[in-house]
Amino acid sequence: MGKVALKLKIMPSEAGVDLEEMAKQAEQQLPEYAQLVKHEIVPIAFGLKALMLTIVMPDQSPDEMVEKIEKIEGVESVNIEDVSLI
Repeated sequence: MGKVALKLKIMPSEAGVDLEEMAKQAEQQLPEYAQLVKHEIVPIAFGLKALMLTIVMPDQSPDEMVEKIEKIEGVESVNIEDVSLI
């Protein structure tokens, strides 16, 4: 089984959410087989920013991981932006 790089876009529920803290909480929610390799904060519009996570994991469904991240306080939505084999 190969590995994939999964890129997630996490939208906060409001502009004042601490995205660095959210990245730390997301990393704690990852299963042991997944590894956070990069996070960045990108501007969206009108002061709103999104958290982009790049996670390396085995080539399997990311649904369980996405559901755990969605439960973090301050998360409005989690979208899978890209999945690529590595």
